Amino acid sequence: MLMEDLYRGKISPYSTITTKNSDARDRLDAAQEKIIQALPEEKRSLIDASQDAYMELVMDEGEAAFAEGVKFGIRLMMEILVTDGEARENARNS
Repeated sequence: MLMEDLYRGKISPYSTITTKNSDARDRLDAAQEKIIQALPEEKRSLIDASQDAYMELVMDEGEAAFAEGVKFGIRLMMEILVTDGEARENARNS
């Protein structure tokens, strides 16, 4: 069952997302490498700390976006079912 698999972690919709813009990833990697090389050795750990905090933020935002998407999907299905049910009821009463 889909809901059970989702709850038990057998499916992970977020992990199937891939970037559509690999060029952006390449540019980001190149820019980060230039920044790292420009910094003195003792300051390079700042980049790691910054990247770790940024990734934590991205993950939090991704989780929130996923939750909102699921909520929207459920509300949409409920609206369709209610509208469909009302339409059938109206057709029966006509």
